[in-house]
Amino acid sequence: MGEPVQIKDRIERDRQKLRRLAENHGMQDNKVLEQSMVLDELINEYYRFQYKHMVKRQPIA
Repeated sequence: MGEPVQIKDRIERDRQKLRRLAENHGMQDNKVLEQSMVLDELINEYYRFQYKHMVKRQPIA
């Protein structure tokens, strides 16, 4: 995906979608599980991006 702002926007949209799915279908529905996994992957992508840029900024010694 790319930029952290874009990822955060997508996380927020997908979080709202997950909430709506859970309200409409219940927490055990496969649609809810699938959306939860999509959201997890986006969150992981965001943290990988943050970590990668944090490591580049730290001095070596």
